[in-house]
Amino acid sequence: MNYLLRTLISRQTPALICRRQLASDKQRRAFRTPTLIEKFRSSQPSSPRSNNHRPFGFINEKNVILGIIAVNGVVFVTWRFAYANLRSNHDQRLLWFMTKNFMVSWDGVVRENRVWTLLTSAFSHFDLTHFLINNLVLYSFGPLVLNHIGLPAFVQLFLVSAVGCSLAHIFYQQFYDRRPSLPAVGASGVTMGMTMLYAFLRPFDPVLLFFIVPMPVIVAVGAFVAYDLYRAVTHRQGNIGSAGHIGGALAGTLYYFLKIRGRL
Repeated sequence: MNYLLRTLISRQTPALICRRQLASDKQRRAFRTPTLIEKFRSSQPSSPRSNNHRPFGFINEKNVILGIIAVNGVVFVTWRFAYANLRSNHDQRLLWFMTKNFMVSWDGVVRENRVWTLLTSAFSHFDLTHFLINNLVLYSFGPLVLNHIGLPAFVQLFLVSAVGCSLAHIFYQQFYDRRPSLPAVGASGVTMGMTMLYAFLRPFDPVLLFFIVPMPVIVAVGAFVAYDLYRAVTHRQGNIGSAGHIGGALAGTLYYFLKIRGRL
């Protein structure tokens, strides 16, 4: 049994969980600052383009997001079943398949040519808290971003954020942290890219950081990025893939300035 599989099976040393982790109009500012979840779910800003003038405008935004969450859920349940199958039947095959196809690492991508894991790892969670947080942010921010930029651009943003996160993780592990076999999973890179783009679209929308401290979304997202940068530079990531978070945020930033800003 190789090192990666032993790492997965041991609950004492879980694989690195990478990627763990809206301006209101004048009338809305007259009301109290909403809670984070209320803000995410109730604030549906008008799109810069009507649905009649954009491809796939007939598709309900939340159905798209729910579809992504459903895929995340299927992968999460498969991870749990793989662990249970190992414990009950001593069958490693499903767990081995999941580690080879739904985790991303330098060794896996570069040495074993499993380039698809740059994307598939973004749908992969085997920790319940990680799964819930990422999907909560996706459910909260996703419809807002999709409503602004449309489905084709949203799909592009999703892909570049996922791949950007994975690339940042594997290059960080290879050239800075010197642990090229350390794998990563999770949609945090996607959520970081999504929240960063929304922060550029509506920078002064108020949110409650940690449900307590009110601040503009651009400040909140910037604080998270700064914290991740500090953790990555000082080798204090722990089991949170700060380098991947930064990669996702950078992908969202580049996508906004290169693809979105000029058409608004």
